[in-house]
Amino acid sequence: MATKGLPMPLSPDEIRDRVDRYFAAWRALDPTAWTACFAADAVSHEPYGATPVQGHAALKTLFHTIASALQEVSIRAEETHVAHNRAAVLFRGQGIGKNGKPVNVQGIDVFEFNDAGQIQILWAYWDPATVLAKLRS
Repeated sequence: MATKGLPMPLSPDEIRDRVDRYFAAWRALDPTAWTACFAADAVSHEPYGATPVQGHAALKTLFHTIASALQEVSIRAEETHVAHNRAAVLFRGQGIGKNGKPVNVQGIDVFEFNDAGQIQILWAYWDPATVLAKLRS
């Protein structure tokens, strides 16, 4: 039951929808749609262990850093596990680099959503060294 004046938490289906939008933006290689998935002050640990980026401008730069090496990409959430305002997502994808070489990626993203349904924090676990090496060779 919601407390008067406080926003209702997102339902599991609403969270899954937000996750699907995030991956749809990647498939479209659309930096505007991808950035719109995030709160204005969101933090992304993409990939985890790298220096986190914060805010829409930094997120758009991050997107361009990865997407600029891709000609096309197909990436999807295979499993989405929701708990409260978070989702842990097993994803897999494949793409073609601008160098014409195929690349595969798989990993786990952990999303934390704010009350407005935007990504507040993203922790992304995947192997950037292997993926980016294929795209740059």
